[in-house]
Amino acid sequence: MRSFVAILVALYGASCLADAPAETPNVVLIVADYMGASDIGPYGATDIATPSLDSLAAQGLRFTNFYAAAPICGPSRAAMMTGKYPARIGFEDNIGHDGGLNASLPTLPALLKKQGYKNGLFGKWHLGQSEETDPLAHGFDEFLGFHDWSINSYTHRNDSGEESLTHNRSIVERDGYLTEILTDESIRFMEENRDNPFFLYLSYNTALPPYLGPDLPPDRWDAGFDGGAGTRDDYISMVEAMDAGIGRLLDSLNDLGLAENTLVIFTYDHNGRHLARNAPFSGGFATLNEGGIRVPLIMRWPGKFAEGETLHRPAIGVDITATILNAAGVASESLNLDGRDLVHDQMLNEQRDFFWRITLGDFGQAAVRHGNWKLLVHRFAPFSIPTVYLYDLETDPGESRDLYYQHQELADRLHRDIIEWEATVSETGPPE
Repeated sequence: MRSFVAILVALYGASCLADAPAETPNVVLIVADYMGASDIGPYGATDIATPSLDSLAAQGLRFTNFYAAAPICGPSRAAMMTGKYPARIGFEDNIGHDGGLNASLPTLPALLKKQGYKNGLFGKWHLGQSEETDPLAHGFDEFLGFHDWSINSYTHRNDSGEESLTHNRSIVERDGYLTEILTDESIRFMEENRDNPFFLYLSYNTALPPYLGPDLPPDRWDAGFDGGAGTRDDYISMVEAMDAGIGRLLDSLNDLGLAENTLVIFTYDHNGRHLARNAPFSGGFATLNEGGIRVPLIMRWPGKFAEGETLHRPAIGVDITATILNAAGVASESLNLDGRDLVHDQMLNEQRDFFWRITLGDFGQAAVRHGNWKLLVHRFAPFSIPTVYLYDLETDPGESRDLYYQHQELADRLHRDIIEWEATVSETGPPE
């Protein structure tokens, strides 16, 4: 055991400081949406106050090279629920009222449920709303939230004007600001399940449009869903309200005596545009530039992680699944996950390559990160010849200097790696 701990210390810079927990840990996964990569304190925000997230980072691990598995909502969230690349499970586009995450896939909540967990989702799902694809179909015991890409924080209507706040499988009417409702219900869920292990997925609508902060009078509730509407101050008020909610939730964990045995994870599903700030990265939502996919990741597990640790090793959204499953004692070897356990996996010290693909109309992108190198491919239908860019992210995180012609052999090899990866995930395909 001592040698195993020594390996972990070597890999993570003393991030993991104890043996496996005597009890099955609770897990709290908090996901923000459409926010800027640098719009919280631990990642450089100067005009937004996020004391709760500052404290969470000071008490745990902060990753500087963490990536969403996709630059849009549904595929990124599907990857976190399955531990597999969106391309591998056939979920590469956002969905509307039809479609959804295939219920035959082993998903994080379903696997945790078999392990004795109570699972609650409060907030955005966006992975299907039929009885075959909704949260209850995937192992959640309770769902209070919405299926759409976004809803109004006060009226709880979607961009078509329909009532959208859903409890399990029924539309419900609730008064109040959505961020506070989701926080309140999450705290209630923890209180009710304090005596057994639980998985809480708190999926805020921060900072999606409509840009509505807390405590607004009714005559200001009718903001539109246009991402270009609103002001930076509106956006800031939403983020600070979310941070206050996270603070209340963390305080409740302490009050319930659960903090020591709870793994808390905070991340985004992707970065935003418009009012969001992604500096020093270029691009944003729906692009495979760093500004679309390099997102925050903060993890706290008292007694298991060193406090205030910063990790620079790259990781990706599918790793969240493997990390949670292994923390919960779920055997994941047979699942053929694309992700790895960020806590215990001894293979993390080896070189890992990460892949992405997105197609929007006649334009698409594909990318691979290999060490500090990133190859970004632009594809224009119906033309068959792509445009290829090569960046050194260590010296150029903003992807402003294309080094393709200086390192053409490397670029061509990485381009072949993307094509081979695409062939592999196409062969796997979604389950029947």
